[in-house]
Amino acid sequence: MKRTGDILLESEPFVHVLSHKETGKRCDSCFTSGDDLKRCTVCKVVRYCNSACQKVDWTSHKGECRCLKRVFPDVPLDSVRLMLKLILKQKAGDNGKFVRNDIGWRNFSNFQSHSDKIMSDQQRMEQLSKIAFTLEKLLGDSKLPPADELLEIFGKMVINSFTVCDGELQPVGVAIYLSPSLLDHSCEPNAVATFQGTKLTVRATQDIPDPSPTNIYISYVDQLDTIAERRRQLWEQYYFSCQCARCKDNSLDGEMLSVRCQRDSCQGYHRRQEDEFGKCKDCSYQGNTIRKEDVELFDAACLECLRNIKESSKNDPVKVLQLCKQCEEEQKQFFTDHNIHCIHLLVKAFDAGIDCGQWEAALLYGSRVQESYRFYPPNSPHVGIELMKVGKIQLYLEQCQQALITLQQAEKILSITHGRSHSLYEDLDGLIHQCTEEMRVRRQISIQD
Repeated sequence: MKRTGDILLESEPFVHVLSHKETGKRCDSCFTSGDDLKRCTVCKVVRYCNSACQKVDWTSHKGECRCLKRVFPDVPLDSVRLMLKLILKQKAGDNGKFVRNDIGWRNFSNFQSHSDKIMSDQQRMEQLSKIAFTLEKLLGDSKLPPADELLEIFGKMVINSFTVCDGELQPVGVAIYLSPSLLDHSCEPNAVATFQGTKLTVRATQDIPDPSPTNIYISYVDQLDTIAERRRQLWEQYYFSCQCARCKDNSLDGEMLSVRCQRDSCQGYHRRQEDEFGKCKDCSYQGNTIRKEDVELFDAACLECLRNIKESSKNDPVKVLQLCKQCEEEQKQFFTDHNIHCIHLLVKAFDAGIDCGQWEAALLYGSRVQESYRFYPPNSPHVGIELMKVGKIQLYLEQCQQALITLQQAEKILSITHGRSHSLYEDLDGLIHQCTEEMRVRRQISIQD
């Protein structure tokens, strides 16, 4: 029996690569942020906190070091570097070595490659071809493995790799973990994987009577999407179609695809029912006058705005805010905080407000994003982190009483998903202490006055 918040599994990576965008910001060994990182004097690519981190990483880096030096100043893509490390492991005979972990013995050779499906996937085969071309340059006289072995390694890598995230679930690297790769997916998971540096920890988000690997489920995708979109992502990445209870129940999809109530004085919404829309949840106004073609144009406009943000404005938070405001104004007939496309725009606006220091705007959008929390399963780290960000802004704006409520809500979730020893939880605990202290001082001043 494992209780909510209990650790189910801890694992260090078999191989890992720091994301290229994090180069110079984080240690390539432990992924810790640092301002005075020491660069490898041979390859001039990887950087370390200190000589201790470099020594720990040397077994992994020594083979790669020569290869990176061979192509410097060019730096290979993250996927190429991860593949290179796996090939070097195979050449050293490490892929067949078993590693003991909390849920049994496991080695890389045990992994499924889905090579038959990859061979039928044109996009994946093109990706493999490009990776192989770069690997030949990196390896030099040390030949690539035969084509069938290369396909097997590639398949095992793309199917089983984890995106390593910081405490706030922002990607910082990619890695292969042996035992955690056993865990299956569910859109209603009973566990969650978080990271402290490169160490992966899986915790129970609900009580699990029998915590054997076949009864532990994590989510491979963000639950803030429709059934069709989640299934599309899962098939494209992992070649399976999810049949969990949530994917068999389309009631949440009706909420996610809702549109604003068509009565001007109402802020409610119409749930989607197949190609029709039901009565407004707030005022019962009929939705039978809503034209499917108009809603499709609305969906397309929101998606186009999200693409523009991703492709051209992601490094310009002020522009992101402008695009989100413009889209909401232009699509105000149907725009509602309950619609999945609108929610994604609100999240973008919330983060952009934080990035450019427009705290009042950020708080407004962050408060509106809370409508999306019901789409997540219980004890979701996404919800906990969003609450923590909102509470932090409220504290900065001296809304201490509301900040304390919000931060305590975040604490209930993050104590389960991250644990009290995680650096993110420690930051949250500090904010709660700061908030209660400021409230105490204000009460004291008020009494004295």
